[in-house]
Amino acid sequence: MDDSNATSPILKSGVTPSGSPVQVGWDPAKSVAARLAIAALVKFFPKSLSVNDRLPVEALFCAVGAVTGFAAQNALRRECAVYGTKESDVFVVAEAPNGERYYFGNPLNAILVPQTRECQSVFSILGGEALRLGAEPAELPDCLDIFERTAQSIGTHRFGMLPDGYKSALTPRRAVEIFWPSVLNAFTREPLVPVAGFSLVDPRYWPLALAVVGASCMAATKTALAPAVAARIFMEAAIPMSKIDQSVVQFVGATTH
Repeated sequence: MDDSNATSPILKSGVTPSGSPVQVGWDPAKSVAARLAIAALVKFFPKSLSVNDRLPVEALFCAVGAVTGFAAQNALRRECAVYGTKESDVFVVAEAPNGERYYFGNPLNAILVPQTRECQSVFSILGGEALRLGAEPAELPDCLDIFERTAQSIGTHRFGMLPDGYKSALTPRRAVEIFWPSVLNAFTREPLVPVAGFSLVDPRYWPLALAVVGASCMAATKTALAPAVAARIFMEAAIPMSKIDQSVVQFVGATTH
């Protein structure tokens, strides 16, 4: 009997196989690997995106949000492989008229947006930081609206594009193609100097770690971009990039950092 769904930790991180939410807690401060990866990526993204010492902040949150969404689906796929879970038990696959495939499902959505106030998710980390920095609750993005627009735009030129009015020279899809190899390297490399008790960050926590990166960037750029706006750009990129067919993404290649 295949009971892998009952033991897969990532399914427990947001919803159970039956779809009911559960409480979780993850503290990156307790993980040496998480602290190192987050610190490296907090430096990496601004350095990689800056042009003539000027940082395009909207592109920054678009890029970090995009790889966060991509990491969410990637984490679920890795859990399926480890626990022998059928992808059909986790994902709902939608095929657009042009043949492109997109991946939906409650376990994936729960990594990005909390199912209850007590559940930990990408948005609970990011939104919590925006509120701490002075944003009003009503200013935070309506993630349900983003999910709906994402589903309605599959297979069209509007899929994965930031809403009108936001200026980012980088699209979410292009950000994934450019930056994912370096993000993956940050989470999977061993330290140059051996560290006692070092253990790589479990893939199920990669999206949360990237949310911490986004929150750190939000605090650093709050005078240039309102935290609520940063949160919206982040989630506008994260949600559609969590749905794309990872098998057809053409990566540019890893960047050293």
